Amino acid sequence: MIFGQKLRKLREKKGLTQQQLAEKLGFVSNSYVSEVESGKFIPSEEKLRKIAKALGAPFKELNDLLLESKLEQLGIKKPELISLFKDIPSLPEKDKKVIINAYLKIKERRQKKKS
Repeated sequence: MIFGQKLRKLREKKGLTQQQLAEKLGFVSNSYVSEVESGKFIPSEEKLRKIAKALGAPFKELNDLLLESKLEQLGIKKPELISLFKDIPSLPEKDKKVIINAYLKIKERRQKKKS
């Protein structure tokens, strides 16, 4: 599911129309919200923060929806992998290095099998 579809579900869950959300964001018409929800473009971090505030949702929730959508577009759908990518920014450097080293070992092993 693309980010726009996830945003639409959240907006509807909050009981807002596209027009109501657009007005909360300072727009006269709903075209901006419509274009985001239809996947024509992804909002900037600044706009995403405004959307989160307008929906009464934490910014992290919308940012996570955006990350999940990007990962799904890359074919990453396993919840454990999605969780890993969400957690990586807050991990200590030591743990990040462990993850990177494990990945590099797997990559090296796969390359040897291809040879």
